[in-house]
Amino acid sequence: MYTFIGIESLAANALIELMDKSGKREVSFDTLVRYGLQIVRLLQQQSGEEAVLLLSKKYQIDMVENYSEFFEVDFGGAGQGIFKLKDAVNPDDLKSYFRWTMSVKLVDAFMAPDAIRELGVAV
Repeated sequence: MYTFIGIESLAANALIELMDKSGKREVSFDTLVRYGLQIVRLLQQQSGEEAVLLLSKKYQIDMVENYSEFFEVDFGGAGQGIFKLKDAVNPDDLKSYFRWTMSVKLVDAFMAPDAIRELGVAV
């Protein structure tokens, strides 16, 4: 069985960890890819689950359209997106909206020290 991880879940969880640990309110697409690949590895190692990241430009645009109350995206520069939280959004907003339906295994992977290191913050 596969677990599909959308860019909105990846961005939300990355930003939860970034805000909690460093106060940052934005993350680059490249950083999200590294974080996501580590999540996929952790799920495979810890539970044997296979995961697929949904990161294409289409999913990025859908994220902005469907979750505009949370995120802004700057697609400037050679296809490099920067995902930002809107000013009124805090980590608890993201946790209650994006984590409440996730499996414990997936949340644990998002919060794992090896994954958080990919975000460039100290654990």
